[in-house]
Amino acid sequence: MTKLLVKNIGYLVTMDATRAVWRDAWLLAEDGFITATGTGTPPAARGAEVHDARGGIATPGLVNTHHHFYQTMARAYTPGNNLPLLPWLAHMNKLWRPFTADDLHLASKLAMAEMMLTGCTTTSDHHYVVPRGSGDNFAAQFRAAAELGLRFHGGRGSMDVTSGLIGDWAIQTTDEIMADVVRLHREFHDPAPGSFRQVFLAPCAATSASRELLTLSAAYAREHGLGLHSHCAETVDEDKFSVEKFGRRPLEYFADCGWDFEGVWYAHGIHFTDAEVAWLGARKIGVSHCPYANMRLGSGICRVNDLQAAGAKVGIGVDGSASNDSGHVLGELRQALMLCRVKYGAESMSVLDALAIGTTGGAALLRRPDLGSLVPGKCADVAIWPAVDLFSSGCENAVDALLLCYARQVDSLIIGGRVRVAQGQFTGLDLPALIAQHHARARQIHAALN
Repeated sequence: MTKLLVKNIGYLVTMDATRAVWRDAWLLAEDGFITATGTGTPPAARGAEVHDARGGIATPGLVNTHHHFYQTMARAYTPGNNLPLLPWLAHMNKLWRPFTADDLHLASKLAMAEMMLTGCTTTSDHHYVVPRGSGDNFAAQFRAAAELGLRFHGGRGSMDVTSGLIGDWAIQTTDEIMADVVRLHREFHDPAPGSFRQVFLAPCAATSASRELLTLSAAYAREHGLGLHSHCAETVDEDKFSVEKFGRRPLEYFADCGWDFEGVWYAHGIHFTDAEVAWLGARKIGVSHCPYANMRLGSGICRVNDLQAAGAKVGIGVDGSASNDSGHVLGELRQALMLCRVKYGAESMSVLDALAIGTTGGAALLRRPDLGSLVPGKCADVAIWPAVDLFSSGCENAVDALLLCYARQVDSLIIGGRVRVAQGQFTGLDLPALIAQHHARARQIHAALN
């Protein structure tokens, strides 16, 4: 039995049902799960590894519900830097023809390391670009997550329709895709509490997936209890395209294909009507809110408060690192807080409301009742932040300063009771070497188009 005692926690942000914040606290974990928390003098905990939180702020590990790891190799890519979604995609997709599974392993590892330093302990990824002959892309992602000790929900993304935004070299047949879904489900999906790897189905979008693929994906996910994910209601142009091609709005079209049950979640979800918001809420369908990417591409503002009031699940998503250009998960929650106040007013979202989107909200969206709060029985996933840094010096409310002040990096990160980051440094990763290798390969990919 492995034990970890975390002592000297200045603020323990439990994110329990009451959202209690404890001062001068401690946390005890055994075999990857929290067994006890308290305040004052910690227990003796014979045989436990002791980790000093150094007076920091402990929050549940953050949960990222939408990403495209491969895009870490296309940040600030000049041809698309000042364009909306569809023209941006047309430029971006030219880069990926030479992309291999080794490239995806490297890009995924960089993306995961970035998120870990910004508080993330569980992430999903929506990968759908599979060039012919590129290798086992999805296994490469699970390998990267295992090397870093990060909980990973891997999306078997797919495209079986040429949309005009990407070439035939990235398109697979429906049979190829569904056969690979079965393989990945068998080899990588672990549904047990405390799982470090799960699989979900993720056709890219209604514009690049056939009705057959959408329908088969929904049926398989429903039968096997897997998550089901796609982009939806991201832009006005998408709505227009869907009505012209299918005679239905995007959400209606997905529903026609069987996407109408809990376990479905959509990325972005900006342009839902009032009736659609109510429909989503009634079925407890989720939305991954990607505030920075939505602002970067000028797509609009997600109706977070309306969705939550209707009963829909809302989690945070950093989206691809070419439409966000970074994967700072705490920073994304800060953007969510500020953007909600722009839409609904200054009193519409508190810091703890925003933190809930990144913790309990994300856990609920991924259907992980073992994650999201720092209470006994939950996974021992803890982000510990400096209580005061350069950007928050002079703060009166240290917890609110996490989002009201400039977003910081973690001092420590614990996943499943194991310390993965200590005093701001990885315990088992040469980060400078990873950055150098990743940046060099990205530059090669950029140069191949010139």
